[in-house]
Order: sequence, then structure tokens, then C-alpha cells
Amino acid sequence: MDWQADWIWLDEIERPVNTHVCFRKTFTLGAEAVGKARLRISADSYYRVWINGKEAGEGPVRSTPRHWYYDDYDVSGYVRTGDNVIAVDVWHYGHSNYQYIENRAGLIARLDLGEDCEAGSFATDNNWKAKRHDGFESHTVKRNVNIGWLELFDARKWNDAWLTSAYDDSDWGRAVRVAEGGGGVWGELHTASIEPMAKSRIYPSQLTSISEVRPLRQVVSVNMRDNFYPGNRDANAKIFSGYLATILETDERVTGKLTFAHSPWNGVQGRYKINSRWYKQGEEIVLEPGRHLFLLEICGVHNDLFSHMEWDFPSPIRFVSPFEPQGDERRAEGAAEGDGSSPFVTWGPFEVIEPVADGYHPVYGGVEKETGLNRSHPAFAALGEAAAPADLLAYRSSCKEVEPSRIIVNHMIYSLMLRKQTVATRAVQRKDERMLYGHPRPSVLAPPADGADLELIVDFGKLYVGQIEFDLDAAEGTVIDIYGFETMVDGKVRYTGGLNNAFRYTARGGRQSYRSVTRMGFRYLIVAIRGQTAPVSFHSISVLQSGYPVTDQAVFRCSDPLLNDIWEISRHTSEVCTEDMFVDCPTYERVFWVGDCRVSSLVNYYLFGSYELAEHCLTMVPRSREQSGLLLSCMPTDWQSVIPMWTFSWVIACKEYVEYSGDTKFIGTIYPDIAETLETYCTFINDKGLFDISSWNLLDWAELDIPYVGVGTAQHAALAYCCRITADMARRLSQPEDERRWNERSERLKASMNVHLWDDGRNAYIDGWYRSGKRSGTCSVQTHTLLYLFDMLDHERKAAVESRLVDPPADWVRIGTPFMSFYLFEAWQRMGRLDRIVSAIRQDWGAMVRHGSTTCWETFAVYPRSFAHAWSAAPAYVLGKYGLGVAPAAEGFRRISVCPPELDGLEWAEGSVPTPYGRVDVEWSRDNGSATLRLRVPQGVGIDDAEARERGWDIRIERVGDTGEGSGDDA
Repeated sequence: MDWQADWIWLDEIERPVNTHVCFRKTFTLGAEAVGKARLRISADSYYRVWINGKEAGEGPVRSTPRHWYYDDYDVSGYVRTGDNVIAVDVWHYGHSNYQYIENRAGLIARLDLGEDCEAGSFATDNNWKAKRHDGFESHTVKRNVNIGWLELFDARKWNDAWLTSAYDDSDWGRAVRVAEGGGGVWGELHTASIEPMAKSRIYPSQLTSISEVRPLRQVVSVNMRDNFYPGNRDANAKIFSGYLATILETDERVTGKLTFAHSPWNGVQGRYKINSRWYKQGEEIVLEPGRHLFLLEICGVHNDLFSHMEWDFPSPIRFVSPFEPQGDERRAEGAAEGDGSSPFVTWGPFEVIEPVADGYHPVYGGVEKETGLNRSHPAFAALGEAAAPADLLAYRSSCKEVEPSRIIVNHMIYSLMLRKQTVATRAVQRKDERMLYGHPRPSVLAPPADGADLELIVDFGKLYVGQIEFDLDAAEGTVIDIYGFETMVDGKVRYTGGLNNAFRYTARGGRQSYRSVTRMGFRYLIVAIRGQTAPVSFHSISVLQSGYPVTDQAVFRCSDPLLNDIWEISRHTSEVCTEDMFVDCPTYERVFWVGDCRVSSLVNYYLFGSYELAEHCLTMVPRSREQSGLLLSCMPTDWQSVIPMWTFSWVIACKEYVEYSGDTKFIGTIYPDIAETLETYCTFINDKGLFDISSWNLLDWAELDIPYVGVGTAQHAALAYCCRITADMARRLSQPEDERRWNERSERLKASMNVHLWDDGRNAYIDGWYRSGKRSGTCSVQTHTLLYLFDMLDHERKAAVESRLVDPPADWVRIGTPFMSFYLFEAWQRMGRLDRIVSAIRQDWGAMVRHGSTTCWETFAVYPRSFAHAWSAAPAYVLGKYGLGVAPAAEGFRRISVCPPELDGLEWAEGSVPTPYGRVDVEWSRDNGSATLRLRVPQGVGIDDAEARERGWDIRIERVGDTGEGSGDDA
């Protein structure tokens, strides 16, 4: 479209870090201009827009540079006669994460009035007003590397009246033009083919507890990114060696310990030295009065460059610059003030390894077990010999001070929630629960008598994802920390390691309400009230649940109550993991993992029928080619990580999208990208005809001996299978030469696998072959499942593998995740072993139900890292397809096959399956010895019920409507 609008921003730095900027445009309308109104808008990185104080939308959906999306809203009910205002808050991240690639900041918008703009338009230009939002703190920590920055809002520093037309913005500056619409770093903008996110308000079900607590005194977070990687904003793994140093100072003898908030994945940590002794985290530390050297060794893989240090001592430790003269009164308790000197300094990096996802580099995406760093590097080793503060003086010229604003105290809310002492508990009374349902009377919470903090745990009954909103009356300066988590075990909080899943609100005085900008996944919230000087009246707290719009179109009920419960948690898992893309988990990451997309799509087809969302995800995958010709394992991001099986799963998902949606035009759209990608992968076929690559060769979270540098048997087979899929696409596109070439490659790969990867002694395939010549030490259910599904086995070996997949040998590696179980279920279904599928679901997912989960876990371990993971919702697909007995018999459900399952103990089932033609309703029963099957099917859908009739089912079919598509003929 011709925007006739500019990208605008403040006349400041073009890539500000974690910064909110507000924009306003006021205008006056006569009665004749008030009617139809259309707003088109986008921003980098995230916007919320209001018209006359009424929120109109937020976005955009996840985008990539040069393929940026905009939103299109009908705002006819928002404009009015007289004075009007458009107000936009743009949050620019300034750093990449696993959902965004760092870009320059900007806003573009256009409001058109009337049909074809005949009543006027208002587009972003240098006449819009702009001002940095002072309520949000920029210098803070991250929630984690996957999601990005922690939200800290101080209501004392901002006036909400800026959303109204009467607000005086005379002290605001004018916006500056960044680029024309369709230009700049964003290029031509695209409208998303998917639906806008849907929202619903959810109130808590229970106030679980009220406690008085004292949190850890000092959580010091040091942001070292600019010290070690100046100007770097990407999300890639950082593999380097260096040191962080300070002087610890205390006036009395103290005993305590130092722990780190996260694993190295989400923060810098390692062994550390105090004076001459090296420590590991959690060891007891005794500090005598005086000054002590502190030296943190950094030597490994870190995906974020904060070090979050939890200092658990009875009194605060002072941190002093190693080069500040002894006795100087300029001291810093956690952060330097006054003259700008910093208490923390760094040395290094001494060595750097840059992870590159090209299939050749040995350190790939930060997942290699050996980093390749040299701990004996002379400069690194020499500095590690320092044993007293004075020893650092010799290295003064080569150190770098940490900018004081990057030394942050007590923003790691996760640590404050985790590391605390409970000093008292209060019984929860009925009047305390008024906040749970927006009662006209509030819950009035008196402050603890001894200055402790007050903590409330609120249970929402199920896991949700959305923005937290509350309404309260509090004294000025009261701090509200809100932390979300997924489960409680034996009445105790199970904290999510590696995730600062929280935000902070500092109150102005009086009645006020707030809705977080941050979207959080959680079932429970801890609400901590800190610095309370007067009673706090909580009127309400709720979550604005948000996700891709779905309904209860799919239904499943049967005679087994446990299967009903399992289907319900699977459905809810899929719903909360369905956003503007399919995401892996709503709490920890909310990342679009390419390999997970296949399972998520298939589950979605049987639950919600969101074919447009699947297509949106699949077409985004090849846009990571700018990062790697192998395609990244998750996106949008610049984290250099490739998992070959994830790319191959994308190819398979593209094939299945056509099968389920009937969108045959998609083949022509996606074929060039698939062909180009597989051409790149085929360059890694070695002289033995084996697929040999250096990458994250992941199949499953299990003890598989698959090399990160070498041949993985299953992914070798997957490449052969994808070549065959691509050959079939070429056939359908009338490209016979391509068809021949891809089929030949597939056959050669199959032949080489059988020559080199079969172990006669074990009568099985090994899991892999190291480039060094070493053969894998394991055989597994995982590898043989995939070989079976990819039709890589001859008749004799196929029969042997079938029996072993039903009854695996004792020395075979077993399935480790629900993700890989999905593939095993497919194999069992081909064998006609639906009984094994249902038995496994009852056992493995039944354990989740028995532990009170409302969602499906990432792994079968009790208890896993993530309690809601999209790849684990397989039962929703299995029970819809096999439990109801409805499967597509032609592309796009133009024809369905219907045959109820033969399962001992299952007497009846009923439910619905969405299709592109409409819903198919099924009801079958074996009550009283008679087998009855009732179908309600859209007119355009053909029915193949021959097998059901042969088995003696009494079948009755009701036709619904007439789509005008397909023959509608029954078998």
C-alpha cells in the first residue's frame, strides 16, 4: 500500500535499549467527518495505541527485518466530534531475544476517515509530538535471554492523562522523520494473514496464603555486555574468557554465602576467588573486617552477559573499586554514586569463539560440550593467580570499569522471591479474598509490624498467559512485585529456574490501577508488597488472557474419565501455546521452535483448524536464511542455532499442511525455499554417502550417543525422506528433472545408511557415527521409530523393527519426551497398535493429571522445567483422529474416513473435529451389544465408511448445509 506516512522517532539515539517513547497527535473533527475510521499502524519493537483514551490495539506480530508486519483496525467507534487524540506508547527493546531481531526504533501510523479517506487522514510525520516515557526504567535486568527485559514502572513519574485530548503536551518535542513508509530498514510492510489476538479477563480462584517475609538483602546484577562485546545487541551465545572483579569490604566479621540466580545459559557465573581461595557457589564464606579481593572467573558459553549475584549475609557487603584508595569515603553499596567511579571492573576477553550456524564450525549455537577455550592462556592464567587486592594494581591499565548504571541492585525479583525468610503467616479470611472477584469492598491488607514485606499467593486455577491488571489504594512509594509460577508441590512454590517471571510497580498515592505491558505465563502469582507504611486496599487482580482466537469447536468425551481429563489438559496446553505463532511454552520462552511446529500444527488441525496460522508459521521459517542457509531452529532471532531435524520437520509440516488444509497453491509458494534448503544440506553428504554435519543434532531429551560433529542416523534418514517429499512436490509442479534428481538422492541416502549404519552384532541401527570414525554406543527407540516412519527399512528389517518398537530391547534408549512419543504413536498406529498408544497416554499423561496439572509437561519427569509445552499435547490429536475415528482421506478433508476404534474398555465416545468445510460431529457407542455410529457432516465432505460397515457398525449420517465445494459423494 502507499502509506503516505513516515516512520518517526525521537531526535535521539536510533537504537535505544529498553526504552518507551510516547507519541501524540491531536486533531479536531466536525460532525460530518465522524463515521468510518481505519487505523493502520506498526512499530519497532512493540506498540500500544489509544484513541481518545480507549485502547485500540497492540502489536505488531513477530516480524523479521525486511519483512515487517503492520496491523489494520476498524476504529469507527473511537473518533468523535470535536477534539480527538491518537496516543501511542512504543517500547523499543534495543537487544535481540528469541522473538525479535534488533533493529532501529520507529513508529508508523495512518488514520483514515470516511470511505476512501474522503473525510481526511492523519499520518505520522514531524508534526506528531514525542516524549520519552519517564515511568519505565530502562536500566534493569532481563526476565531471561529468551523473552527480554524486566518491566519496572514507577507511577509517580508519569501522568496517565497523556491519553486524553485535554492533556497539555506543550513541553513535548516534535518527532523526527526516520524513513518513508515502505522504506528504511523495514522495507515494504506486510499485513498479517492471521487473526488478531483475542483477549478475555480471568479472575483468580483462590487466595492460597498470606505471609510476612524478609527477602535477601543484596542481589547485585552486573551487566557486562558493553565491557566484553561493545555495541553488540544480538542474542547469540557468547563464548569467551575473562574476569569480573571488585573489592568486598565489611566492618565486622560476617558469615554467609554467594549463589547465582541462573544457570550460565541465562547469566554469567563460574567459580570465584575471595583473596587466595577459589569457591563454588553456595559454599560458606567467612569475611573478616577489612578489604577482600573478589574475582569471578568467566570461561565458557553464556547466552546473556548479566551476572546475578545473590549475597546472603546478615548485613550488606560494600563493593569498592579495586583501585579506590583505602579509607576513601567514596563507597558503594551495590552501585557507585557521586564521582562516577565503578566498584566493578572486568578484564578480557582473552579469547573469543564466535558461534556460527553454518554446519562447519565445531562450536555450534553454544551447545558443544567442550567450548574450545584455553584455560592455560597466559594472560588469563596470570590474572587468576591474584590473591589480594593489591595484586590487581599490576593489571590496572588493561581493565575496563563497568558503567555504574549497569550495576543494578534488587531487580532480580526471582531471587527476592526465592531467597527469603518467612517470619509469620496469616490465616486467609473471607474478607481477604474480596480482591479475587472485583468486590465493591476491597481486601484491606495491614502492614507487618516489624517492617517485613507482605506476600500473597494467588491461584488462578489453570495456567494462563496474559497481562496482569490490578486496582488498589496504596501510600506513595509502596512497591508491588508480582512474580508468576506454574505449580506448587506439597504446598510449596516450585520456582522456575532461569526465569525472572515478574514485573515491579511503584505506587503513587491513592486509588490507582495498572495493567502490565509484559505478558506472563503462570498459574500462580506471588504478590509482594514492599516498603508498606499504611494499609493497602486491593480492589481486584486479574489476568487479561491473550492468545490466538480459538473456540470449543473441537470436543471429545468418552467412557474413560481419565482420557477425558487428558484431552482437556492437552486442549488447554495447545490454546495457551497458540499466539501469533505456535510457541513452545507460555511461561519460560514463548519461542517459535521450528521442529515443534509440526506437532503443534497437527494438534491444532484437530482442535481449532487454524490453517492460516500454520501457513503463517511455515512461510516465516525460510526468512532465517539471512542467518544460515541451513535455517535456524527458532525464530525470529539472531541466535545462531541449527537443529537439522527441526528443519526436516518443517519440510514434513509443509507437506502435511497441504494434506490437511487442501491449499495446493502452497506447494508452488514453498517449493523453491525447500529445494534451496535441501540443496544446502546435501552439500554435507560425505564420500561414504552419509549426512555428516557439525550442528545441534538433537532428537530427544534422552541419553542418546549422537555426535554433534558427524552422522546422526535418524537425521540422515530424515534428509532422505525430505528429498522424497521434495520430489513429489516437483512432480506436482510438472518439474520432471527435479523430481528425478530428488528421488535419486533419496535412494542413494537410503542405500548408504543400510551399508554403514547397520550393526550386524546388535541386529539394529546405531544412533550415529562420529567423524573420527567412532561408532555410536547406543541404539534407540527414537532412531528406529523415525527410520520406520520415513520408510527407510526393507521388508525383513521392517518386521524386526516393528516388534522391537512394541517391546524394545533392554539396552535400547527409551523415549524421553512427549514430543518423541508423538512419533512413536504414529509408528504404532501404522502397526495397528492403538491399544499401545492409549495405554501410554493413560500412563504418562495420566501421571500429569494425578499430580494436579492443568497442562501437559515438557517431559515425563516429575517435575519438569516447563509445566506447559506445546509439543506435549499429542493426546488431543490422537483422541480426535483415532479415538473418534475421523481422518482425512483426501487433501483438505474433501473426503474423510470414519471408523471407530476397537479398544477394550472403551464403550462410547463423542466429539467434533474441525475441517475447512465445517465441523464433523461424531457419536459412537457399543452399549447393549450394538455398535452405532452417528455422523453429522458438512455437505461438501465425502465419506469413506466402508471399513466401519464391514465391522458391523450401524451408521447414520446427517448432512449439514451446502458449501458448494467438492462432490459430497459418500463412498
